[in-house]
Amino acid sequence: MTDLQLGELLGEGKAEFTPAERAAIVFSEEMTTHPQGVSPETVAELRRHWDDRQVVEIAAVAALFNSFNRFNNALEVDPTVYPKSLS
Repeated sequence: MTDLQLGELLGEGKAEFTPAERAAIVFSEEMTTHPQGVSPETVAELRRHWDDRQVVEIAAVAALFNSFNRFNNALEVDPTVYPKSLS
């Protein structure tokens, strides 16, 4: 991913994504913001570009990072601060 594309994801710029990449991003965002489920239209668009194994991988990665975020938020962990030595 380029810096320009990362900025686009953060709402800070304009970058081009392929239709397949855009479908994965929309699916992942919807999965994150709508815990009740992803719309059938979003899933259909994802499946237009990715095979079954790839869809499972995209969903698994989104779910994994959502769990990291929930864990860190619940414990007020700042992932940008490296922990001090435990010794």
